[in-house]
Amino acid sequence: MQSFFNYLTLSTRLEKTTRTLFVTLNRPDWQNALRLEMLFELEGLLAWCVNKVEINSIFINSSSPFFSNGIDHHSLKDLNAQSLERINNKLQKIIFAMMQLPQTIIMDLGEGCSTLASEFSLGADIRMCSREAKISFNHSHFGLIPAAGGMSMLSVLVSPTYARNWVLSGMPIEKKALIESGFINHCYDSDSRSFRVQELLQHISLLAPVQRIQSKLGLFECLRPQFEAGMAMDKKISKASMVSEDWRMIRPDEKQAQFMPAKSMSYSVKLSLIKTEDTQVKMEH
Repeated sequence: MQSFFNYLTLSTRLEKTTRTLFVTLNRPDWQNALRLEMLFELEGLLAWCVNKVEINSIFINSSSPFFSNGIDHHSLKDLNAQSLERINNKLQKIIFAMMQLPQTIIMDLGEGCSTLASEFSLGADIRMCSREAKISFNHSHFGLIPAAGGMSMLSVLVSPTYARNWVLSGMPIEKKALIESGFINHCYDSDSRSFRVQELLQHISLLAPVQRIQSKLGLFECLRPQFEAGMAMDKKISKASMVSEDWRMIRPDEKQAQFMPAKSMSYSVKLSLIKTEDTQVKMEH
């Protein structure tokens, strides 16, 4: 195995046998939250991978049993709307890029993930996790919405019925639903994980590379129009939802945040949407 790169939030190694690039989220002191620093390093690494067609697969995991909290709960109150928008846009761009890379991307979600990390997993071609994993799209618990792909891309990759249930309840997803929806492709017990991972990587390494790459491209292009339309809507809806600044109300030691009542917010959201539409019309003319 070969180690390379010098990242502050990631560790990497290359396994020559299966031509796999292993990428590990390596900031357990952040609960491996997807801060901008990590997103920038991920973006740079993926850009490097674009022309590395000799690499068959990219395996993404975490240095902690629980893959990632996604949101850095402790810093939420210090983020403004522009910072959140920047994080969402960067993550959305990364997810979209992952879908177009020539390598087959496998993501091991371990014991689970939430918020932004659950969205991040949408960019993987194959997702796996522990049989005991707790995975949730619980953005609304923190005064946020899944604007990096948890509305548009999730609704394309799984049935909209599943997406509605997961996003609008915020509850951990039942194992049966994870499998039946196709969101999770492989489950493992702790003692069988290594075997399952190596078996999968070995199978991928035996595929004809040109045909594998072209197949991934074809699968992506079939869905591209839906993704692009949905991503534009994600940004619009996200901007309107930020009017409340409810994420600033979150305190890690409190069970219930004092969110803005929906009735009080409705006028502000409508006004925000109208202003966005007016701006767009002016830009087009």
